[in-house]
Amino acid sequence: MDWRQEGNRVRIGTNADWVAGGNFNIFTITGGPVRITSLFGHVVVACTGALLVPVLTFTPTGGGAATNICTLAVGAAWPVNTVLTWNGLLATALVATIGIGHAATGVETFAGALTFIPGVIRVTNAPADATAVIDWYISYIECRQESNIVPA
Repeated sequence: MDWRQEGNRVRIGTNADWVAGGNFNIFTITGGPVRITSLFGHVVVACTGALLVPVLTFTPTGGGAATNICTLAVGAAWPVNTVLTWNGLLATALVATIGIGHAATGVETFAGALTFIPGVIRVTNAPADATAVIDWYISYIECRQESNIVPA
């Protein structure tokens, strides 16, 4: 089968305790560019603690400045089964929806479908302390046969 016919791939990355100022990688893009078609987090252990101002960032392999992908809700406390969805537009906020699904429709649109070169997607946390476990899901299309995303 031609590698381009395999379509979207989905990878899952998990993060645990959000310590004060703690930054952690969630996905690494390798081998070539990818087109991200969806990115969301599922809260599996409630987020509690101090005010949070986390940002999802992308840093290219081999150097270069980090780019803010999106922010998470400031000062949020998310219960279990909150879904944090990204709409695909740079520098917008993740939408926190309590319970599985999105709003009343159960549908989430993805406007961006941005192309990323090899690098790292990470949570950059502000100097706050909280505890949470979030499973991060990403779906993407490889732009080259060697393109891949792996959980960090």
